[in-house]
Amino acid sequence: MIQRFDQVVLTVADAIRSQAFYKTVFEMTPLPAEEGIGVAFGEEKILFQQIGDELRHHALEGAGHLSLISELSAEQLIMHFEQLQVELLEGPIDKGAYVAFVMYDLDRNLIQVKSTKTAA
Repeated sequence: MIQRFDQVVLTVADAIRSQAFYKTVFEMTPLPAEEGIGVAFGEEKILFQQIGDELRHHALEGAGHLSLISELSAEQLIMHFEQLQVELLEGPIDKGAYVAFVMYDLDRNLIQVKSTKTAA
C-alpha cells in the first residue's frame, strides 16, 4: 500500500539555518528553490516550515522526531559527530541489530541515527 513518504515537514525557527545544519551533519542535499527550503536524501525529502508560515498546521517548533538509517558504521558516525562537535543526548547505544545515536537538531527536534554496520 504505502511505498515511501513523500516528504516530512519540520517547523523551525530559521529554515535556511536548518537546511545548512542537515546538509552539514547528515550530508543531505539542499532542495532546489522551487521545491521549497529543505533537504533530500535518496527520494526522501524534509521541508522546513518557519514558525508562523503555515498557521493551519498548528505545528510547534521542536515537535518532530525522525529516525534515520546511516550507511556509515557506528565507528565512522562517532568520528563524524566528534569532528562536527555534535552534542549527543544518547549513544552509541548497542541495540543488537543496530547502534543508535540520539541528538537534537537546532530547533530541538529529536533525531535518531541508526547504524546497521560495524567496522570492517
